[in-house]
Amino acid sequence: MSSSATSGNPGFPSSEIEVFEQLICGFIGGIIRRASEIPEDKWNWSFSERTPTAREICEHSWIWLQCDRQCISVLDPKTQVAVLDPPQDRTQMLEWLESEKEAWRDLIRSLGPQSMDELRHTPDGQSRSIRGYLFHMAQHIVSKSGQMTMLHFDLGLDGGEPYDAPHPNRIFGFGSPAWPGPRQS
Repeated sequence: MSSSATSGNPGFPSSEIEVFEQLICGFIGGIIRRASEIPEDKWNWSFSERTPTAREICEHSWIWLQCDRQCISVLDPKTQVAVLDPPQDRTQMLEWLESEKEAWRDLIRSLGPQSMDELRHTPDGQSRSIRGYLFHMAQHIVSKSGQMTMLHFDLGLDGGEPYDAPHPNRIFGFGSPAWPGPRQS
């Protein structure tokens, strides 16, 4: 989309920093919304041993949010501390995730374009730019949101219809493609 199409349009980011805020904080919000709809008896359930549970998705999200935020905001790696163990209580976990979302919003809004290339260091001697940390967290949270969405779908919380994603050929009037193909059972 051209900048003229987005400038002055509410909801569209006007800077790199705003894009990171919308990606990170928006997708954390999606994780929280879907996780709160997962029935209590399915909080620690998954449709396979190879897929994370809603609890694990929330915990893993929260742990990396804590870690990367600390790596950006604590300049001396010797003063960084271990991430706390996540709470066992579901309500508390979702509250902590919500609090972390707001901490990230505050952190991102405190950044200026000139700070994006500044390096930050970890206690193990690694370094990454602030942009790199924001990119890592956006990628991580979008991935975790997708995992939560799959659990949400599998539990029938987004409706019970068969999967039928929109295809651009149908949307633009080019006919109905042979996609998605038949599934194996």
